[in-house]
Amino acid sequence: MQVLCKPSDKSPDVSCPVCNKGFLLYWERSSKIQQLATLPEIRQALREHHEAPGFISHPDADFNIPSWSGLPQFSAAALLGGAML
Repeated sequence: MQVLCKPSDKSPDVSCPVCNKGFLLYWERSSKIQQLATLPEIRQALREHHEAPGFISHPDADFNIPSWSGLPQFSAAALLGGAML
């Protein structure tokens, strides 16, 4: 399932398990069961940002998990999740 992550300091849906930076999540699917099942994958992807060579910080711009080559505002997660871009 695709998820759009938007950096946020206010009421984040998930925080990075390494640095505690917060993100709002916009989901491709609305099933709470599927969303809960995907949270470990999201946390792992955030953890992996810290393992990347030359890591400075998480992206300041929106990004998708799993990664997607298109513009974040046109991802299925953004369009179906109602992200305000």
